[in-house]
Amino acid sequence: MTPPRLPRPLLVVAGLAVVAGLAMVFVGGLRTGVSWDETYHVLRMRNFLGPGWYLLDGDLQGDHPGPWEDQAYVYAPVAMILLHAWTLLWGVDGSGLVSGSPEAFALRHVGVGLISAVGIAAAAALTRLVLGSWRWGLVAAAFLVALPLWTGQSMFNVKDVPVATGYTLATLGLALVVGSRAPRRLALGGAVTLSGLVLAVGTRPGIWPGLALAFAGAGVLALARSGRVPRLGVIVVSGVAGFLVLLAVYPAAFSTPVTLLLDSALESSRFGGHVGFWWYVPLWLLVEVPSLLLVLGAVGALVAAFRIVRQRTEVTTAYAALALVLLQGFALPVLASVRQSNLYNGLRQLLFAAPPLAVLAAVGTAALLAAVAERGRGLRMAAGGAVGLALVAPMASQLAMFPYNYGTTTALANVVATHVSSIPEIPTDYWRTSVRELAPEIPADGWVTCSPLTDDEGRYLRFSNDSHDDCATDPIGPLAPYDDLRTGSWDGGPTRFLAVQTGTSTIADNCTEIARVTRWLIWRPVTMSYVATCDLALEPYPAAGLSFDGAGEGSSYLLGGWSYRHGEPGIAVARSSASVGVQLPTDWHGDLTLHARVLDGAGLRLTVNGETVATGRDGDRLTATVPASTVAAYGERRVVVGFADPAGDPRLLSLDLTSRHTDGRAPS
Repeated sequence: MTPPRLPRPLLVVAGLAVVAGLAMVFVGGLRTGVSWDETYHVLRMRNFLGPGWYLLDGDLQGDHPGPWEDQAYVYAPVAMILLHAWTLLWGVDGSGLVSGSPEAFALRHVGVGLISAVGIAAAAALTRLVLGSWRWGLVAAAFLVALPLWTGQSMFNVKDVPVATGYTLATLGLALVVGSRAPRRLALGGAVTLSGLVLAVGTRPGIWPGLALAFAGAGVLALARSGRVPRLGVIVVSGVAGFLVLLAVYPAAFSTPVTLLLDSALESSRFGGHVGFWWYVPLWLLVEVPSLLLVLGAVGALVAAFRIVRQRTEVTTAYAALALVLLQGFALPVLASVRQSNLYNGLRQLLFAAPPLAVLAAVGTAALLAAVAERGRGLRMAAGGAVGLALVAPMASQLAMFPYNYGTTTALANVVATHVSSIPEIPTDYWRTSVRELAPEIPADGWVTCSPLTDDEGRYLRFSNDSHDDCATDPIGPLAPYDDLRTGSWDGGPTRFLAVQTGTSTIADNCTEIARVTRWLIWRPVTMSYVATCDLALEPYPAAGLSFDGAGEGSSYLLGGWSYRHGEPGIAVARSSASVGVQLPTDWHGDLTLHARVLDGAGLRLTVNGETVATGRDGDRLTATVPASTVAAYGERRVVVGFADPAGDPRLLSLDLTSRHTDGRAPS
């Protein structure tokens, strides 16, 4: 395919876009906070360096995945191994240490940015194979960084960015192998293919069906080419070598390849046990992909498909590259839509389709400029201006949202959000990275809950889906690395707490805002995160009493300080003290009788609403009488029971409360 001459102004705009995009990636990576997945992957990496499984503590039973764990093959450690080596190089991590410090996270962000830069270069190289010019490769690179989804995720995403880069490297390597005529180029293609396979599958094993299609497609193309170059052999050797590398790196999972292949694909497509919607991908293309860029990509896809059909008898390097780019861009997204896979948080799980979109947008641009080349000067300028706008407008929108570029949505989506009130607002900061910027506004004293859950009355609770612990100390929370940035004091007392919420401007009924982080989303300001003071809301006391186990039973009543694991009885006091909170029934009044079943903890001390209460113990049964004045101390029928044992490790099995002045049930 011979592309038209690239106008110099467009080349300059593309170059400036690439420079600006990379600058945002690396500067933003140093400025942004930690995201949901990063903290979890730090904990996974610690277990990989220990028991050898890339899983969380609660996923393990001893040194192996517990029988309850159904996500054992969703993730693998290759990307984190590279990032760990990067932090080791800078002296932030140790050989057996995976740090949760701000410096370690910032360095990992830079490492993710470097992996992203490799993906950008791979997209440019694929375009060079298709259009025969590095200038057009620069245009494809510019289109890629113009995607807010790509640039925003490239600042921190430890799993989707490596998978996207690895997949693109594999596509590039296979195209080089199929198009090779010289041994040196053949060897280069095999090495690039191998590295891409290891990076992609070694980060998210469930991506293997896409890579399998790419290898199969490349194999068919290799057989269709004439000559004695051992292309098919190199493809097979690259695949086998990639598996052997993965087996050496992560033998716990890859030593059972059949189980890994089946479980990784099924676990990834049905994540959380939910089924998605066929229209999810088309809808989010309109929401997240800049409209002009999407149009150019669609034109490029049509041009590529037409060329492949017309030229099917002649397999050239450009032909192979186009075919493999289309496979990467369309195969898995179409399959995910047909199977209604459980995709969420936009298109970031399909980030590997972004580089093909950039390549196809360059192809579409070449086709557009070729179509107007012999037309009037005004039409040529209009076409060039449209392409320039497709680069400049998304970059300007990203700059306004920086460093939260991933929250940028299209003008079309913003028109709908502004004028159609029945459609819910798209979350601006699902990833919670703006909490770092918010940290100086969060008072230094007081319990902090990040991403609190809401009860039936629209009130924030003092716990979230990810944790029942104080977000300032919780290793999986977004605040812990930046807790020392907090300033000021706040004395909310035991019946108040601080809530940090991201991605929305809606505040719960029991809360009052203190401060927020905002950005401009095209023409309107949006909230990235805020901190509020909230009145303590507790779940109603259940008629059957409270029971606790390692699978999470009773967890909605926990107020922090607990540890629980599958297969272990009850829940343990994890940090020398822990508490449980309930709201009593309206017809209860007067003194309470408390019964609890507790294992171990000879030195256990009990408090109710901040007051120590005398307890009696008979074996594992603990009994206490709580005076009416103590019961009423927190108001609104709130009762908070504290368990403290600095020396022991007591485990709570059940907790029962009975009112002396009602027909309360007998304790179990």
